[in-house]
Amino acid sequence: MLDLHTQPLEQIRRTHERIAVIVGIFMAAAMSLYFFTFSDLIDKGASLLLWLELVTTILFVFGLIFLKRLAFFITRLMLGKNSACREAMKGMTVADLEKLPRSV
Repeated sequence: MLDLHTQPLEQIRRTHERIAVIVGIFMAAAMSLYFFTFSDLIDKGASLLLWLELVTTILFVFGLIFLKRLAFFITRLMLGKNSACREAMKGMTVADLEKLPRSV
């Protein structure tokens, strides 16, 4: 059973993992959709949409490279209102989060 001190840490870890999975799936699905629409946009001459897809693809690639940091930033935003989590996250980095023991 978790004591009061590790409960916020467990909530932070689980929220971080959940956000990383959701954001990663969204970016990968969007880039897969882009893969099939690039040629249509080139054929139709829709340069504005093509540039939009190109720029967002580059952003998604960097987002996937730095996925853990991005998910940790979003986790801080989401759990910042919770005082116990805010205190636990004070000074915490992604590396610290990965060192936390996993509980079942």
